[in-house]
Amino acid sequence: MNFELSDSQAQWRQEVKAFLAQNISDDLKKELAVTGGPDSPQGPGPHLRSFWRKLSERNWFGLTWPEEYGGLGRGAVDQYILLSELDYAGVPGPDLTVTSVAPMLMRYGTRRNKAEFLPGIAKGEIFTAVGYSEPNAGTDLASLKTRAELDGDEWVINGMKIWNSHAHHATHEWLCVRTDPRAPKHQGISVIIVPIKTPGIEIHPLITWRDSRTNQTFFTNVRVPRTNLIGEVNKGWQYITGALDLERGAIMYDGELRREVDNLIRFCKESTVDGVRLAERADVRRRLAELDARVEVARLFAIEAACQIDEGIIPTITVTAAKIYTSELRQKIADYGMQILGAYGQLDRHDPAAPLNGALEWLYRSAPRFRFAGGTNEVLRDVIAQRGHGMPSYGRQAAPKAAVSSTPKTEPVR
Repeated sequence: MNFELSDSQAQWRQEVKAFLAQNISDDLKKELAVTGGPDSPQGPGPHLRSFWRKLSERNWFGLTWPEEYGGLGRGAVDQYILLSELDYAGVPGPDLTVTSVAPMLMRYGTRRNKAEFLPGIAKGEIFTAVGYSEPNAGTDLASLKTRAELDGDEWVINGMKIWNSHAHHATHEWLCVRTDPRAPKHQGISVIIVPIKTPGIEIHPLITWRDSRTNQTFFTNVRVPRTNLIGEVNKGWQYITGALDLERGAIMYDGELRREVDNLIRFCKESTVDGVRLAERADVRRRLAELDARVEVARLFAIEAACQIDEGIIPTITVTAAKIYTSELRQKIADYGMQILGAYGQLDRHDPAAPLNGALEWLYRSAPRFRFAGGTNEVLRDVIAQRGHGMPSYGRQAAPKAAVSSTPKTEPVR
């Protein structure tokens, strides 16, 4: 991998920066400060939707898509630059519909799937909620019970999903369902795209500790066309795991982390406690230096993964390790920041006295989510051990030494 951007990539970064400087309005900033963005109970506001339209008009939603699907055919490093700069600017960019669902559609979808859904995603007209988890199928996702049965030319869906973020403002569900209850649990799963407004769907809000909204979504005799099945029937586990790899890659971008550390450093240079600037205290300097170095590691993780994608490598282990690292770094930034700011750091963004506009208090409450979004860090460490190093799965009894192969085989997570 290259540790620095090429000339063309540096120029692209400047183009993105210039676009953001021109198109992030004061109204958009105020809206995000009040609502918190797409995860808020009311969903994205009008100014954010207008900003997304500007991104789609430039075809930046399809930045890395092949030209045959209407994309620009640019590399993964360019996408990293775009999403990282959006993160740094504090404006939500393309969501998992673009970064996770669309690539799976392009790779595995039928010709009709691609024609029906990709143009709308590229234009920012189709947004999907990801329907995976259920009350008894979270970490062990393959235990899901939501059923889809074929009745003539329609799928009839019954079941429910939990932690169904964005369902309250999405247009469609990327829905994981069981289509063969007699098959082994990893082999009887399919993915169906379901329009949210289909009769039989009920969405109930779940408000989290960080004042954001996720949902519990119920499906009762929901009927969708047979052609809404993605790819092949009972092949959904492959599509889901591929989408989750891409979801972890989207989580790991370092832009927000760099912004918060930069702002904290600036605050400590400018603020005094008992007549001493915070930046002159040895304990503060040490913590700031540690955070600064750790964010640089996060940047290198992201560039490494992007370079692997551009080289045709599926960076499962890199993005998994990076997801663990960045999600735990997010918590460390919040912890250190709250300790440095003291009691004032507990003021939220709605309090005019809150330092840094309450950013670190918000980060403190939002950070735990990233340790389980896209897969819990505990399970992902097992994924790295198995798929990256050929180790047996957690809890399996070790084989006697004489029976251990000299070339251990990696097995899928069960």
